[in-house]
Amino acid sequence: MDRRPTHILLLKAARALELTIAAVILVVIVCGAVFLFWQTGRTLLLSPEAFSVGDFLSGALLLVMGVEFVKLLALHTADAVVDVLLFTIVRQMIVSHTDAVETLLGVAAVAGIFAVKKFLQTREDAEEDRR
Repeated sequence: MDRRPTHILLLKAARALELTIAAVILVVIVCGAVFLFWQTGRTLLLSPEAFSVGDFLSGALLLVMGVEFVKLLALHTADAVVDVLLFTIVRQMIVSHTDAVETLLGVAAVAGIFAVKKFLQTREDAEEDRR
């Protein structure tokens, strides 16, 4: 009979569930990528004037954010969290047509994220994130 404490078993079960959810999300992302490229090709062939670069970028960047989120669920590192935040802010800046102040705030947020990565992440953190 296994004598491990219950909380360790619960943590292992939660981790397994988390990885299962990440795998399901990854399957959905792959299906979304296939659909995005199929729809884009169809639009370009049948009615090129209806093609929107903004809509394509929105869909593509959403898929990239999904991949980064799966990495976050799988890795549990500070670097993965920063990458998800970075892609989220960049997608919002590219997709939405905002005024100059909101664009400036977005650029400042991206600069802040790079500053956090450069100055606040220690070498030990970076090495641990790579493992």
